[in-house]
Amino acid sequence: MNIGANQFSFCLAALLAVPTYAASLRAQMESIRVDTGEITHNEILLDADRLRVNSTGKDEHRSFIFLTDGGRDRMVMLDKSRNEYREMDQQTVNQMSDQMKGVMAQMQEKMKNMTPEQRAMIEKMMKGKMGQMPARGPEPARTVYTAQGRGSVNGFSCTRYVGMRGTEKVAELCAATPSDLRFSPSDFQAFDKMKEFLASMQSAITNSLGVGNFRSMTDLGYEGYPIEYVNFSDGKIESKTELKNLARASFSDPDFSVGNARKIELAIPQGRR
Repeated sequence: MNIGANQFSFCLAALLAVPTYAASLRAQMESIRVDTGEITHNEILLDADRLRVNSTGKDEHRSFIFLTDGGRDRMVMLDKSRNEYREMDQQTVNQMSDQMKGVMAQMQEKMKNMTPEQRAMIEKMMKGKMGQMPARGPEPARTVYTAQGRGSVNGFSCTRYVGMRGTEKVAELCAATPSDLRFSPSDFQAFDKMKEFLASMQSAITNSLGVGNFRSMTDLGYEGYPIEYVNFSDGKIESKTELKNLARASFSDPDFSVGNARKIELAIPQGRR
């Protein structure tokens, strides 16, 4: 299981869990993998127009940055260990979508002359490369969250949920609502813009694949924002992430920069002629 991806999703969701006085804030979070004891520290920086998540662990030293300056929304993925970064904006998303449409069209044309066995093999390969994004068929099983009463995490009130995927428990979390934490949505314009950007990116990609049955990236399945999240695998706790500290802060432009890191262009798929 990709623990790093779960930590990243948790960090993004937890960004909203802050009180009204923090126009700019710094949050400290900690994730621990139970089987190895490995700890990953996550630092979140947020102001009116910018968002940054720094993750530092045994084999990880990465940052995710979302910027809205100059009317240009973009995501920046910074790998500090390699001192390089990748950037994605709406133009990049549109280019990728157009290229993927061309690739899919060429593939479908070639598949017309294939035997059923050959088509089945190609579809299996495509499914494997797309992970949880099958080209057709029913939507993958969702995690269903059920409220289990009130709780608190490090002084923050929240509602506890159990997440089930079919008959298997895969998560426990404690989620805080805006009323629990008394914040103003206007303090989180950058986060709201990021959600819009992710929704636009998902729509472009799924449309280019000719599908529309994927769960939204921002459809969490529970009310509020997790300030504690526990992952389960085969009935056992795999990892736990929780908000440790939250404080007001002042930031400058360097706090949201990539320093002297080298830009790596995103690879856009190209069809074969």
